[in-house]
Amino acid sequence: MTSHRRVYYGLFLVLILFLVITLYFNISAIERKPKKLNTNSEVDPLYHDIRILCMIPYDYDKPNTPKFVKRTWGKHCNVLLFVSGDIDMELEPYVAEVNATETWTLVHQGLMHAFLFYGDKVDWFLRVEPSSFVVLENLRYMIDRRKYLPSQPIYFGYELENIYTHEPFVYARSGYVISHEALRRYTIASKEPNNKHCLHLEGFTEGLEVNRCLSHVNATIVDSRDEFGNETFIPIGMDHQFMEGYDSIKWLHNLTYHKVDEKTVPISLSAIAFRVEYPPQMYDYYYFLYRMKVFGTFVPQSIEFGPQ
Repeated sequence: MTSHRRVYYGLFLVLILFLVITLYFNISAIERKPKKLNTNSEVDPLYHDIRILCMIPYDYDKPNTPKFVKRTWGKHCNVLLFVSGDIDMELEPYVAEVNATETWTLVHQGLMHAFLFYGDKVDWFLRVEPSSFVVLENLRYMIDRRKYLPSQPIYFGYELENIYTHEPFVYARSGYVISHEALRRYTIASKEPNNKHCLHLEGFTEGLEVNRCLSHVNATIVDSRDEFGNETFIPIGMDHQFMEGYDSIKWLHNLTYHKVDEKTVPISLSAIAFRVEYPPQMYDYYYFLYRMKVFGTFVPQSIEFGPQ
């Protein structure tokens, strides 16, 4: 072998060695890089087992608030359905009734639309305000832990007391969940022309009207509180929750179905739905819940701050 060939041969070996070392470190870096979780089954193992449609009615004159939902927690719904009285290029809502802004009209039409077009794709139907933040993982966990089934005619949310009958009904502004079977019965009854229990009367109280129809079709309210009796659907804004409590909302303290001695709503550590006073804060909630990691901490048994 000539001197030139030896030089070329040596350079070739150096090149091969360089490529091998580079490939080794690249593979090692890929293996060390943390996997990026998606927002569905990798985050929530119950995502495919407990399928939830999230229905958000909104005033088409105020489209910005529901857009925060779509950009944050709405990604965790199996189906995200907006209902409005006009079209929107980003939200792509179901237009229940042209120019409609009355919430109960949007909800009533939206529920029947949801069952008709998505009844074979989901098991549960969550109706919630556009100014709410919902932790879908906690909702699926609660349904699974309590062994609630979509075939049961049930629904649940924060419960108020009907002052005339003293029976509970769900507070619509806190959000509520209807099972597949309960919504099936609601849809059928609402289409019956002579069914006075399931009429849509504009301007009436949504929670009472939903309760009247579902009670007529033998659908019942089930408990949504945690094992300690704490609420998972929070009826007041978080500022009120931790600073003023019931003191500024006397009607809520008087009408809540599950009476408590505390000055504020007993909030669960596995809470599901929150009221957000300033909708852009949904970005903050989303970051703290799904992005930020806290190391070396423990889960407390109770929350000790707020009005006592």
